[in-house]
Amino acid sequence: MISAISASLVFAACGGTNRTATNFCRQLQKEMPGLSAPILTQSDIDVLVSRYRRLGAVAPTAVSDDWDTLTTMLEDASRLNTANSGDVEEFTRGALQANKAAARALQWVKDTCGVDLSGFPPA
Repeated sequence: MISAISASLVFAACGGTNRTATNFCRQLQKEMPGLSAPILTQSDIDVLVSRYRRLGAVAPTAVSDDWDTLTTMLEDASRLNTANSGDVEEFTRGALQANKAAARALQWVKDTCGVDLSGFPPA
């Protein structure tokens, strides 16, 4: 019995990130200075996308799919070849489809963490 309990505790400890709203909001507070920083270079964009990925790693199931959609949209935008009209059209179609998920993710953050990301780049 004790070995079964010990095994379950070890499994839980190694089970990965605790995806709770509290953990997400804590991580958001850590990431906020970088989320509001101006985007001037490709490196700035890469750092911003990394911050969104870190937030996605702790996003609870209530928002994780929408957050992943938002992060993917940012990643796609960071690699967009604006000189290629076909790429721009394809990105625009994808962004329009992702818009509802992004809006839900941003609303969840506002409702849950009390932080309005809608005015921060790139949202």
